[in-house]
Amino acid sequence: MTRREFIKAVGAAAVAALMPHEVFASEGQRLHYGVQLHGIRGVCAKDVRGTLAAIRAMGFEGVEAGNFFGLEPKAFGEAVREAGLELVALQLYPYSLTEPQIHDTIRLCRETGTKRLNAAWFKGSAENKADWQLAVNVLNHAAEVFAREGLSLGYHNHDQEFSIRLEGVTAMEWMRTHLSPMVALEFDPGWAALAGVDPLAFIAAHPNLGPDAHLTPAGDCALGAAQDRADWRRIIPALAASGVEWAFVKPLAHPDSLADLEASRKWLEKSFTTDNEAQTKGTI
Repeated sequence: MTRREFIKAVGAAAVAALMPHEVFASEGQRLHYGVQLHGIRGVCAKDVRGTLAAIRAMGFEGVEAGNFFGLEPKAFGEAVREAGLELVALQLYPYSLTEPQIHDTIRLCRETGTKRLNAAWFKGSAENKADWQLAVNVLNHAAEVFAREGLSLGYHNHDQEFSIRLEGVTAMEWMRTHLSPMVALEFDPGWAALAGVDPLAFIAAHPNLGPDAHLTPAGDCALGAAQDRADWRRIIPALAASGVEWAFVKPLAHPDSLADLEASRKWLEKSFTTDNEAQTKGTI
């Protein structure tokens, strides 16, 4: 059976039912679960169309991508949609937002069929605040250009934004006070936990997060495994309450296998599918 035949035979509603659907961000708005393809980049490189079909078969609803795995941008976007998934956002390095590269980046958004981009992986100096100010300037300018094009922009953190301190606060907190409101935060609690920061405290201090978040295990494991240092049972409902709409699962330890992604899905299903009303605050 091909991926198209599978989705047609099973039906989108039945596939979605494989994942828990009771974590609600607000009245009538549930948290959607997707996959960040970087975490399974080795599998995607071998068979991106088959991998997209497998992601949908697990019950995930969308993906975020920074690599098209040999396909042209338009063909990649079409492949995502043919698999029954939504290409929620692209994720590219901040230099893709500088002039004149930003115009090629806008073209990629148009050709793939997404209206959102999350910039990621900036590691400025702990001694030179000007590094971080430069990144802020690039992001603020890009957000204005994107807005004129009907696109939206976010910034995704890793651990360095929480381990480096500027003017007595973490680099992430410093950036939040200098970034335009048009630049959303794609918060990754797992990386914050690895840097020694309490993700729940950060969410409480910054309640209006962007529409996207990453669920990166805080350890070389699947989400929620014994080695995972993040308290996802509390973090995920907090993300939903803060306004996050899409949570992208991203186990990083084994990019050539879907095993950690499947284990993460099972943990989410077990943790947030329950008859206990006290725990019906989340969704897959």
